[in-house]
Amino acid sequence: MSEEQKMTPEKALHSEEVSDAKPGEDKPNVNKKTNPMMMVLGGFVVALVVGFLIFYGVAVAQVKNLSRTNFTMKSASLLHLPIASINGQKILYTDYVDNLQAMEKFYKTDTSGETEPSQDEKSDFILSRLLINNLVGQVAKDMKVTVSMDDVNKIADEQIIPGFADKTAAETEIQNRYGWTFDEFLQKIVYPTEVEKKISDKYSQEHPVDSSAGEAVRTQALEILQKIKDGADFAEMAKQYGSDGTKDQGGDLGWFSRGQMVPEFETVAFSLKKGELDSDLVKTQYGYHILQVTDTRTTKDDAGNDVQEVEARHILFPVQSTNDDAFRTFMNNKLKASDIKIIANVHNPFEGLFDVTSTDITASPDTSSIGETATDTNK
Repeated sequence: MSEEQKMTPEKALHSEEVSDAKPGEDKPNVNKKTNPMMMVLGGFVVALVVGFLIFYGVAVAQVKNLSRTNFTMKSASLLHLPIASINGQKILYTDYVDNLQAMEKFYKTDTSGETEPSQDEKSDFILSRLLINNLVGQVAKDMKVTVSMDDVNKIADEQIIPGFADKTAAETEIQNRYGWTFDEFLQKIVYPTEVEKKISDKYSQEHPVDSSAGEAVRTQALEILQKIKDGADFAEMAKQYGSDGTKDQGGDLGWFSRGQMVPEFETVAFSLKKGELDSDLVKTQYGYHILQVTDTRTTKDDAGNDVQEVEARHILFPVQSTNDDAFRTFMNNKLKASDIKIIANVHNPFEGLFDVTSTDITASPDTSSIGETATDTNK
């Protein structure tokens, strides 16, 4: 029997399948099997991805809840998790907590009797400074302003260390009061302060203040004041000539008591009677105001004491009398135009700042920076 005749049916079938392949084509591998090692590796990769997503999700949730556990802080550091962002630039959660802890430590070691801010006030202060420092960095980059560590060290040598017995004493004091090393203090406080100073100087050089502009503004304000004295509607004049957020409400400031407005404005307001229009302009750091008291009343505070309140309206004619005023306006406009996102469950320190409010003349809160306080710790 020939070899062909001895072939089994199975072999014959296999032979026919192979023979179907055209010349030049690869023969099909009918015995191809899945590699067990590839299956194991694929499963490991999937498990790794799922595990990372779970880890990331837990870390983000902990940051949003403002947790300060070791797990949260290490995870936030590893993943560079933000608490907020400004114009797409992250404000890292670890930086927020680090600054907050430094502020808390300062008040725990403070012996001056200064009132400690609430937790929300501390948070607002820290987050606002981190956002502003980041914005200052963005502006410095646009304006091509740089600050070297030599600049920072010079400030330390000339302005900080002389306030102490020596550098070691300065390092010890800063460590005890804030929990930072001397170099950390320079990087976190002195450096951003110097960057802001340098861009302020450059802006002032490029945009000198016109000293004659203030007199022109005053002349216009006096003309509008005279129109109101002659019978023009105050609210209509406010809508037409006002420059702050109250103009659409006819200049209405609502009710306020002493201590809520800048002193020079407040002094005049509480000297006027119900319905009385001040016969002259009120000059404040913001410019010239036309002021009218629309009502007065006496209320009680929490302790049952009488509190005098006035209801007033004004028309503000802003004046930039110094280079600092011009730079402050420039940065406020930058801040107003910024895209700020708050990612964690924390209050936005700029919420309502640019809404329709009377913030232009309200008394400024005590926002002395940590840096300013730190340089005075030897007192």
